[in-house]
Amino acid sequence: MPVVKQLTVTLDNRPGALAELCSELAKVAVNIQAIQASEAGALSPVRLIVSQVEPAKRVCDYLRLKWAENEVVAVRVGDRPGALGRVTRKLAEKGINIEYLYGTIERGSRQALIVIGVKNAEAAARVAK
Repeated sequence: MPVVKQLTVTLDNRPGALAELCSELAKVAVNIQAIQASEAGALSPVRLIVSQVEPAKRVCDYLRLKWAENEVVAVRVGDRPGALGRVTRKLAEKGINIEYLYGTIERGSRQALIVIGVKNAEAAARVAK
């Protein structure tokens, strides 16, 4: 399971804020590979896995958005019952707590991409192979 860079961008919770970020990322050919946004108050954290982290950070700076970069674990699991359970069970057996998790599946794919946020991404990556 690879460790990947994730950007957490803080957006104003208003119509068009996410559209603006996505449009600016597209202008510099940054592809969003996974995204997670949840309801929030006046500000909303949006987690992104992108094809190019450095240009994405420059876009955030250009838009004057607060962002943080951290490491997460990205695992591909089969699109079938029990696949995610096997990965999460391995982490649990080693005492690794999952702080958050989100996923995406590509059209026509037989595997989902699951992003797992943990305190120690390197340790989790070794366990959940």
